[in-house]
Amino acid sequence: MTIAFSLVGLFACLLGAGTDAAFETITRDVVIVGGGSTGTYAAIRLKDLGKSFVVVERSHRLGGHAETFYPADHTPINYGVEGLFNTSVTRAYLHRLNVTYEVRVPASSTDQYLNLRTGAKVPVEPFDEQQVLKPYLDAIAQFPFLNDGVYDLPDPVPEDLLLPFGDFVKKYHLEDTILPNINHGCGDILKTMTLYHVQYLGVPHAKALGEGYIRPVNGMAEIYTRAAKELAPHLLFRTTIRSIRRTHNGVEVTVRHANGTARLIRANQLLLTIPVTLDNLRSIIDLDAHETDLFARWRHQTYYAALVNNTGLVEGVNFLNIDPDNPLSVPSEPFIWRIDAQRVPGYRTIKLVGNQSFTASDARQLLVETFARLRAQGTFPTARKPQIVTWGDHTPATMSVSAEEIRNGFYSELYGLQGRHRTFYTGLSWASDYSTLLWGYTDTVIEQMRAAWGQGM
Repeated sequence: MTIAFSLVGLFACLLGAGTDAAFETITRDVVIVGGGSTGTYAAIRLKDLGKSFVVVERSHRLGGHAETFYPADHTPINYGVEGLFNTSVTRAYLHRLNVTYEVRVPASSTDQYLNLRTGAKVPVEPFDEQQVLKPYLDAIAQFPFLNDGVYDLPDPVPEDLLLPFGDFVKKYHLEDTILPNINHGCGDILKTMTLYHVQYLGVPHAKALGEGYIRPVNGMAEIYTRAAKELAPHLLFRTTIRSIRRTHNGVEVTVRHANGTARLIRANQLLLTIPVTLDNLRSIIDLDAHETDLFARWRHQTYYAALVNNTGLVEGVNFLNIDPDNPLSVPSEPFIWRIDAQRVPGYRTIKLVGNQSFTASDARQLLVETFARLRAQGTFPTARKPQIVTWGDHTPATMSVSAEEIRNGFYSELYGLQGRHRTFYTGLSWASDYSTLLWGYTDTVIEQMRAAWGQGM
């Protein structure tokens, strides 16, 4: 036993020391941490630019939140990311991967509003979503610097953006234009800072709502299965970071596969695409005091996606959650956003949102309690405990900092980290968490990396 522990300890020391004597060494231009939406996009871009790279991904697949389930008839059910903005960035990427796409047409269904806190039906008069949103969009037209989903804020930051969204609504008399469940990822939208509300329901988002999203014909996962085939020699799946050391001469990353195999990666540049939280980074990377200070400030929402069947609910109906007892009918956290019908009978997708303390276990319990409440209330006497077919954890969501920190230049300091210590960043910490906008921001980061190549980095 003593010998075994000694060997383990020795191996750990070798990993920490960055020596290549004990295991394989990989040398690349860039090491990408994270194979989600932005990590995959960046890898394809780097490949097309003729750069060498490796992607380190802890799961067995690419794509992150782009989760697709294929039932017996192979009709794709996207239970994570469900659609993409129909822009030149999106279309170019899909064409690059030879992914056939279509306008996202929801399952043939009607919408019904429920108060899931009580289980009761809520009567809502039909409305035109675009007409309802127009006064809101007019009010946020004063912030064109947010139209790309990036926190490209002027100095000073407009105070309107730092207001709780409920105060912004009152100031611009928007009470009749707010859809209580349209911007669900923010949680309680009335308490959310206006900046973050706009970043998750701004001009590009509303345009996509009006013009229609697009999606791969064979499911969102097809983007990433095609990318994985093309990138196969450059992918390290089921691999975790053990340590990252950055020097003036390059970057050294030690990794370990689930089977215990260790590798040392030497690269000129590091691209971090995972959320830059201390929980994710402090145990693996040599953060300096400034980085630690910035990354410690984040707060976030929790967000879970479930695909269920055997619910006992009426087919062909989407159920949207609002609470008439609350201001503007916004549901209280934690809450189920909506319960959506799918193209395959029997299946439904459910999105659940809460604050940082809302765990996956809590979310599963809320799901079960909600269906029991619908049955007990008599709203749907046939409702029953659903079978969870598959489950996705999209935490953290809506990463945010305080108004005072934004006023004092947080985002300017954050973006100032690009290229520092040979490290570049992309992902939801840096832009609105929608694939199309994230890819657009990643393009700007790639350009920054290219500029650094010209300087020998």
